[in-house]
Amino acid sequence: MKIGIPKEIISQEYRVSVNPETTKMLLQSSHELFIQSGAGVDSGYPDKDYLELGCTIVDSASEVFDRSELIVKVKEPSFEEVEMLSNKAIFTYLHLSSSKELTQKLLDCNVTGLAYETVVINNQTPMLKPMSEIAGRLSLLDSIELLKKSNGGKGKLIAGTSLAEPANVLIIGGGIVGLNAMQMSLGLGASTTLLDVNNDLLNEIKNNYPAVNVAESSEEVIRNLLPMIDIVVGAVLTPGGKPPTVITRDMLSLMEPKSILSDVSVDQGGCFETSKPTTHGNPTYEIDNIIHYCVKNIPSAVPFTATNALNEATKPFILKFANSGLDGLFNDEKLLMALNTYKGKLTNEEVALAHSLEFTDSKSI
Repeated sequence: MKIGIPKEIISQEYRVSVNPETTKMLLQSSHELFIQSGAGVDSGYPDKDYLELGCTIVDSASEVFDRSELIVKVKEPSFEEVEMLSNKAIFTYLHLSSSKELTQKLLDCNVTGLAYETVVINNQTPMLKPMSEIAGRLSLLDSIELLKKSNGGKGKLIAGTSLAEPANVLIIGGGIVGLNAMQMSLGLGASTTLLDVNNDLLNEIKNNYPAVNVAESSEEVIRNLLPMIDIVVGAVLTPGGKPPTVITRDMLSLMEPKSILSDVSVDQGGCFETSKPTTHGNPTYEIDNIIHYCVKNIPSAVPFTATNALNEATKPFILKFANSGLDGLFNDEKLLMALNTYKGKLTNEEVALAHSLEFTDSKSI
C-alpha cells in the first residue's frame, strides 16, 4: 500500500504520525512511504532518518496526498486536507463528535475515515491510552503553573508548606486521564479528590491510593465541592462521543475567583459548558473570573515522548490495515471499530447521536 505522512498543520502540533521504527516495519512489509519534508523534525526525526530507511521525501502535502492510498496523521484533517482525501483512506484521531462540519465533509468526499480513539478492547482504548496518560499528567502540571500569581492565578503553592495548606484539586473522571492527573496531584502534595460514576472503580482507586478522597459523581456533589477547589481537571470520556457536561456556567459562581478549569475532554467537545478549544500559544481565557485551560493537543508539548508512545500503540493497527486493506478491515472486528466514515455513510453510532445524523452499522455494509 502507498502510505503518506504529511506534516501536521494545526497550531503548535509538533508530533509526527509515523516514527522511524514504525516506518521500518511498514517498509519491511513491502509498503511504500511518502513523507512530507520536515514532518518528523519537531519530534526529533529529520528527513534523513526516513530517507536512509528507503522512504520518498516530498516537498508538499498535496504531493503526499496525491501519491498515497492511505494517509496517516496525528490530528484531525482540515477541510482542505479532506478534499485531497476524496476516495482515499485516513487513519488518525478524528474526534468527530466535536465537529458536525468535519463529519459531513468526510461523508461528502467519500473518505474512509479510521479513528484511533474509537477502538475499544476490554473496556480500554489502546490507541488513545498513551496520549491520555500524557494529557492527564500535563493538565495538572500546566494548571500548577497557572496557580502562580505571576501567571494571573491565585498565588497558591500546590503542596503548601509545613505552615500553609496545600491547594485543593478536583478530578472528574477516573479513567486514564483522571488517574494520571490524580497520581501527579498526590505526588506533588495537593489535597486531591476524584469523582466517578463507577463505584467499583472508585473502591479500586481508593484501595490503591489511600490518600485520595473519592466520591460518586453527581451535580450535587460537584456543587458542594466547587467553593473550596483551586483546580478542576475534567477527564470525562465517552469513546467516540461527546462527553456529558459536568460543570455548567452557573456553577462558576460557586468557585473562588482565579480558580482553574482544565478540560482535557475538549477535543471531544468538552465536559464544561464554558469550554472552547485553545492552543499552546494562547492556552487560557477567563469567563466569570474563572481561568479556563482547554488546549486540544496537550501531548504535543512533549512531541518526542508523545510521538513514540503513540507509535507503540498505533503501529500494529496501521500495519494490519496496510497489509489487509478494506477486505481485511471488514473481517477484523477490532480494526473495524476504527471505521467512522465509509462511502458516504457514518458508521460510528456515538458520532451519529452527537450530530443527529443517520447511522449505518459497519457490519451491514
